[in-house]
Amino acid sequence: MSTEYREHAARYALRPVAGTDSLAFRVLEERVGALGLSGAALDVGCGAGRSSRFLQSLGLQTTGLDINESMLVRARELDAGGKYHLYAGDAPFPFEAQTFDVVVSTWTVLEISSREALQHFMSESARVLRTEGVNFIVTNTPEFYVHRWVSCDVDFPENTPPLRSGQRVTARLVPEGVVVDDTFWSDADYRQAIEGAGLHILEAHLPVASRSEDGWLDETEVAPYVVYEVLKPDATR
Repeated sequence: MSTEYREHAARYALRPVAGTDSLAFRVLEERVGALGLSGAALDVGCGAGRSSRFLQSLGLQTTGLDINESMLVRARELDAGGKYHLYAGDAPFPFEAQTFDVVVSTWTVLEISSREALQHFMSESARVLRTEGVNFIVTNTPEFYVHRWVSCDVDFPENTPPLRSGQRVTARLVPEGVVVDDTFWSDADYRQAIEGAGLHILEAHLPVASRSEDGWLDETEVAPYVVYEVLKPDATR
């Protein structure tokens, strides 16, 4: 593992569920509670395990999955009893069909750089999800790249609108200072991939912060993130 990747993993692993990011995690917590979700959860693109540990705190028996071994090393250091698996991004997920009650991906789709890979990701998420299960997909809205956020700096020239599907976008995580290069996909792109996987969107949650809370920037006016709540067609929820 290179020193750069080790430092990146260490800084990201300790990023709290706070600030701008907390808006998306609040949706996950509220929906898991409202739907009474329990059982086995798969955290796809778990990175250094922050989201996996969060899902565990909600009572879900969580397995983390990621393509970056350096991130998984850090995840295991922070959660010795957790389950974390490495996989190749273009390969099937290493699990049998209908294994998980809940599948979650937090900002993982931003790391996918082709439509084919995005479709593969959605199809594999659908394959391992049980018939009555729920899939939550967290990603950035187009508005994310043109506003001011407590936990992210998006003042980069490549983020100038109009954004095009498949283009490079950049954000700096605050206060960690980690710069991440991602791929922009539109709402239409996500919906096409989700529907192409035989799934349907129950709701697209657009969380904003309460004006009664102090310390926010544009979070009280604009949703930085969207959380797609996705089901299989035969689900009875």
